[in-house]
Amino acid sequence: MMKKRYLFICLIAVATHAQHLPKSLEHTYETEANPRYSDEFNADRKHHKFDASKWHYRQPKPWRKGLATGKEYVQEKDGKLICFGRKHEKKAGGIVSNNYFQYGFYAFRWKTTGIHEEGKNVWHPSVWGSLDDTQKGKVPYTSGKGDSWMEIDIMEFSTWKASGTDWNADAPAYIWVDSIKKRAKVNKLGKKFGWRKAMMTDGKKDKYKGKVIGSYGFNEWQTMGMEYHPDYLQLWLVDEGEWVPVGHRIHFTDNNVKPSLRTVPKKAVKPLYWYIGNLYMPQGKAAVTEEQITECTFEVDWFHFYDLKK
Repeated sequence: MMKKRYLFICLIAVATHAQHLPKSLEHTYETEANPRYSDEFNADRKHHKFDASKWHYRQPKPWRKGLATGKEYVQEKDGKLICFGRKHEKKAGGIVSNNYFQYGFYAFRWKTTGIHEEGKNVWHPSVWGSLDDTQKGKVPYTSGKGDSWMEIDIMEFSTWKASGTDWNADAPAYIWVDSIKKRAKVNKLGKKFGWRKAMMTDGKKDKYKGKVIGSYGFNEWQTMGMEYHPDYLQLWLVDEGEWVPVGHRIHFTDNNVKPSLRTVPKKAVKPLYWYIGNLYMPQGKAAVTEEQITECTFEVDWFHFYDLKK
């Protein structure tokens, strides 16, 4: 009887785990998450520390004064990672992967507190990839002369609006331009070069089932995923227990094709360090009042990475 019960529990665990990867993608990606890059955030460590073999604190920089480090801002507690936004300090915290990695299926379960669909938002929860780890580590072939690279924002909250908030999923590229002898970020020098930032969903008009993706349900648990395939990026969401692709597919094109709303040149497709965290970053023309600054959390239940099958 005990053996049957044990087998039943194991089958439930396997079935639950398998749901973290869309069934239709099991032929493309490994069905077991890579333990080197994945984290359940449920270890019982002293002082609610996260796994330092996988992550480190995102470090503040002169242009990122809304960041802070320490257990007051980042904790692994009650089976989840909690990145706090502190109202009075006007700072928040986050973590960065110790390793850079690339092709596979990324999935995570998240929610926020203190961020509302209406009203000015000053907090910037996000899950995204960058060329550096904020500790002076750089992905190879992203920083030298002639190098290009692509940031990937799987989920990035907006702080520009005078009222209301949303999140986007995009992939701005930093492309080396010989005529100016430097890299240009597409959404900063786009008018000059005719480039556009690649958008998986813009949080303003891209809809699923009649609702704008990224404009509601922040305080409820949501499960998101993204394919980082050698040929494209594709966003996924879990709807009523089932994975569904949403938004727009971003294709990787020949290097002579200019970046656009739906394309990124292959020369910018690189491995990345991965960030999970929160940030105090009020933006836009509207002034921020003290009443608009809230206590905030960005909570992540788990983060999984499924390797591309070879």
